[in-house]
Amino acid sequence: MMRGFVKWMRDDGATAAVEAGFMFPLLLLILCGTIDTGIGLVTNQKVTNATQTVSDLLTREVEAKPADIDDAIVAGRMAMMPYPTDSYGVDIASVKFIGTTKVPTVQWRRTFNMTANTEILPRTEGLGAQNEGVLAVTVRYVFTPIFTSYFAGPIVMKIESFARGRKVATGYIPCSTGGTTC
Repeated sequence: MMRGFVKWMRDDGATAAVEAGFMFPLLLLILCGTIDTGIGLVTNQKVTNATQTVSDLLTREVEAKPADIDDAIVAGRMAMMPYPTDSYGVDIASVKFIGTTKVPTVQWRRTFNMTANTEILPRTEGLGAQNEGVLAVTVRYVFTPIFTSYFAGPIVMKIESFARGRKVATGYIPCSTGGTTC
């Protein structure tokens, strides 16, 4: 009986199978994490493209019209394709630098499917001279990883862009309706 036990202890025929059994879940987790990371990086680039698309379309005109803003929001959503766009949100604010102290002031704003970005005004300081302006666009998107969402949960991506009107010497783009919401 003792010989059988010793022989069993020295037998290493199944060592590779046991090691594979331990390593397979770890390798599978690494593979799934790599796939989610890749998709997340592409999604982040799409959020950046959506932000730049919205700001580019709106800075082409002398003034912003509500229909043009609606079209720009749809174009930003289309830049997110083929990913789901139910969590896509955009905040567009036209900022003008008022007075000799060049205080950044929101002249009009349009927000869709997100709350207004309150961090915009401090970030626009120093971007223009008196009575000049910029268009600040923020796109917010919630990315849910396919495999690792149980560990990481949803990831909020928020990208901002600042652009000056191309056909206006001051860079400020007024709203065609004259209101604070365009």
